[in-house]
Amino acid sequence: MKLSAYRALARLALRGALTVRARCRIARERALCVFDAAEQLGVEVRFAAINSLGGMYERQSNVILLPSERPRGRQAFTCAHELGHWYFGHGTRLDRLLEIDEAGASEPEELLASMFAGYLLMPARAVETAFARRQWNPSSATPFDIYVVATQLGVGYETLVRHLQLSLDLIPDERARELLKTNPRAIRASLLDDTPAGSLLIVADSAWGDVPIDLQVGDVAIVPKGARVEGKNVRPFTSTRCGEAFEAYAPGISRVESDDAAWASFIRVARKHYSGRSVFRHLADPDDFSP
Repeated sequence: MKLSAYRALARLALRGALTVRARCRIARERALCVFDAAEQLGVEVRFAAINSLGGMYERQSNVILLPSERPRGRQAFTCAHELGHWYFGHGTRLDRLLEIDEAGASEPEELLASMFAGYLLMPARAVETAFARRQWNPSSATPFDIYVVATQLGVGYETLVRHLQLSLDLIPDERARELLKTNPRAIRASLLDDTPAGSLLIVADSAWGDVPIDLQVGDVAIVPKGARVEGKNVRPFTSTRCGEAFEAYAPGISRVESDDAAWASFIRVARKHYSGRSVFRHLADPDDFSP
């Protein structure tokens, strides 16, 4: 593809992503939950055991279908990719994982959808704000810094590194290669020795903002020391150098607030590998709790 055509697609994707954010009344500097945004736009999102596929947008029923057992960052990017197909009127799409990974290098519509996904989840202002609030600089950020910002934006570690490098031009190629040598599992292990296998670890610091902390049963969230957690969906797990760790215990919604009341957020817990409509993923089940 010619550079001029590539740039034209990038401009189209950026305009589309910012238009969607405006429709949802989500400012450019804020992180967002793409599943909630899709539902707000009238596009139903469903999780299902279809892990042989990357994702699907079905135009007639206006439904996005996502694999229930994929990593959360992967699910979010795929949802945003399929939402791109919806926004640009591409019709029903059944995407393989490899097609999304390669950003549809041989097909303009797939490339456009992936560009849209990147700009929707990680617009420049949201990325820069996430780093600036922590007094970090993307060009000198450590793997830990990248990991924290990636979880806030709801994307994978590698996805954010590539976006900083290729789309936002905030880190040079050499720095991107260095960052990609670090496995996110090693970052999690450095924070918490006994993180449950296959679980997500989120570091929700005082710069997290107002986006909900979304977990599945068995996942762990680290919140600032002294923070108050209200609700019975998470329980104390252990103390870490970054704060207090809480384990997601049962589906439902809890709330966390810093000790000085300067920051608060909801902690939303879904079942492990939840299948069903995204709007119901946090519904509490009384049978999950002991009397």
